[in-house]
Amino acid sequence: MILEHVGIAAADLAATLGTYRRLLGLDVYKTETVEREGVRTHFLDTGARLELLEALSPESPVARHIERRGAGVHHLAFRVPDVDAAAARLASAGVPLLSETPKAGADGKRIVFLHPRATHGVLVELLSDDPDALPDPDWADTPAGRIAAYRFGARHDAEGSERAVVLVLHGAAGSTRLETLLLARLLEPSGHVVALDLPGHGQSPDARSSEGSGDAAITFEGTMGAVAGAMDALGIGRAHVAGYSFGGAVALFLAALHPERVARVAVHATNLVWDDATVAAMTRRLSPAVLARRFPDVWARFEAAHGGRSSEIFARVAAFSAGIPALAADAAALTARIAAPVLVTAGDRDELFSIDRTLALRASLASASLGILPGHRHALTPEAARAIAPLVAAHLAG
Repeated sequence: MILEHVGIAAADLAATLGTYRRLLGLDVYKTETVEREGVRTHFLDTGARLELLEALSPESPVARHIERRGAGVHHLAFRVPDVDAAAARLASAGVPLLSETPKAGADGKRIVFLHPRATHGVLVELLSDDPDALPDPDWADTPAGRIAAYRFGARHDAEGSERAVVLVLHGAAGSTRLETLLLARLLEPSGHVVALDLPGHGQSPDARSSEGSGDAAITFEGTMGAVAGAMDALGIGRAHVAGYSFGGAVALFLAALHPERVARVAVHATNLVWDDATVAAMTRRLSPAVLARRFPDVWARFEAAHGGRSSEIFARVAAFSAGIPALAADAAALTARIAAPVLVTAGDRDELFSIDRTLALRASLASASLGILPGHRHALTPEAARAIAPLVAAHLAG
């Protein structure tokens, strides 16, 4: 259990924000309205975050709290692995809860409050990440088809200036929902985050070929072009780019071929030098029959994220993977051109790419730093996302 944030009831939001800005140099990086609770939340990052609570009406619970107790600390919020399991355990132990079951809260969380009489007068919130709390996408029309783009965090700072854009790219056969959603949320204090569903993945429709037909083969060039096209369509001139696995390779190629578009790069579990054994390992991971039989819950999530198109996507990724070994020389030539600072991270138990590949990638870059996650494998799990997010944030800050 970890302290996730401190909730503060603000009777005068402008004055409260002014005080935190003047005394601590803190500013809001995200504002979100929860209509059901009659509250608007404003997040400030201090490591353990502050959540300023603005009442939307005199009848809201926050307004009643301020009327009874005045402005100030409202609650302490603790992150737990599974809030539904935690709530069930506490309820069975006779601990009074303020709702029968957890519900959707701000910041992509599921939440439940404990009654203050169970915690010596302190209102305690328990929460965990909701893996399906995906915002509605913006749509970017590109030559490769429509791209779903999910926005996180404020676009402008307190003075009205545009914040830096952080572009987040998922891996092959993945999607924002499946892989990079939590990382995108964790990077909100670093800038205005835009996570893309790559062509043919997630909510992005099947990719178009150069002739305009559907079901285009996956290529580095085509995906990179789609990302650049999405940046154009969304009005993003220059961005930091963070990519996982295949998304990391796309980020590196974008930095090599369009250096004016990329400020800094962060890649996780990315490898550019493949051999036949790597291809075979990837192909085994992409067997729909095996996945559906051995891990039906995982397969169901893939099908939900990809709109029932997982088998077709897996087949295209397998065909693409088979051709990667032949691109080694091209990859080496491209990485040699990258001038942008790059953060390379990986788990030391990555079953697809050995640590030697990670070290080789770092050595091939002109300006690169390295982060190794002990005990982590290839998948971008919530634990891995939480481990690399501070490294990425520090890297993007320079």
